[in-house]
Amino acid sequence: EDFLIDESVQAIIENTLDPGMKGFNLDVVYGSKADARDVIAHAMSFPMMSGRRVVVVKEFEKLVSTDTAKEIVSAYIEKPLESTCLVLISLDADFRRKPFTDLKKKAALVECKPLYDNQIPAWIAQRIRLSGKEAHAEACRLLQAYVGNSLRSIQNEIDKLFIFVGEKKQITAEDVAAVVGASKGYTIFELQNSIGRKDTKEAITILERMLTAGQSPQMIIVMLTRFFMQLWKLTDAKLRRSPDGEIAREIGLSPYFVKQHLEFSTRFPAEHIEHNFQELLEADTVLKTTSRDPHLVLDLLVLSLISGPRERMRVPV
Repeated sequence: EDFLIDESVQAIIENTLDPGMKGFNLDVVYGSKADARDVIAHAMSFPMMSGRRVVVVKEFEKLVSTDTAKEIVSAYIEKPLESTCLVLISLDADFRRKPFTDLKKKAALVECKPLYDNQIPAWIAQRIRLSGKEAHAEACRLLQAYVGNSLRSIQNEIDKLFIFVGEKKQITAEDVAAVVGASKGYTIFELQNSIGRKDTKEAITILERMLTAGQSPQMIIVMLTRFFMQLWKLTDAKLRRSPDGEIAREIGLSPYFVKQHLEFSTRFPAEHIEHNFQELLEADTVLKTTSRDPHLVLDLLVLSLISGPRERMRVPV
């Protein structure tokens, strides 16, 4: 994962060199363009007006592509200059061969593996927490659904979110949709609102534009499931009589949208919502296990969500 590599290298540089000394004591070279002798010469140079020197070698595997280069580097690894911090970056390290076998014995190894899909939301939450805010779990999942698994792209969107929310300490799914979704055209919240109003024509129009813009079908299903879970909670008569603030906390929604959701809930009785949960599950299964056109699957899903249990729409086999 190149983003994790870059962050690790940056952390080493910042913790080793004073900002004013980087121009004198930092060298960054590429193995595909450098000679092993020149790189080791950098590593053997003493720092100027500083206690340490940092030498970063990217594409290290290309630097040591010949036997001569391997021997030169291995000799340095056996007797390095203590004042030099030598950072070697390789995307194709073979620890069965020199000089990687020597590095395994003498150096600190850091493996920056790409994260699995199910690790991304937790990574997002941690990044936001490290910067002094908290993110709702749904916000993290939605951000991943919008952006994908590129940590660099995710971090760019997190930076935008921090500007958008300002002093607010909590980042919600609504915030993510407003910032990230807006850049992709229609947002999931515009889709769910049109479904909440049972405006079939508008819902299908928004859905098609979202899919054409590259928005994830799975994300759409996840967020529509969340929407109907909120409406399901509002079938509780006792909760409906509660103050807006209490309702907002209970269903995980901004107080600003409570009245709107209360209105939507009057159009969807419990039987209809139960039907919709089944339809959402079936559509999710179809998308994950077949090659059917996502546009068709989701078009029929939206029609069924709006029409209810008496007019179930099925995807042709």
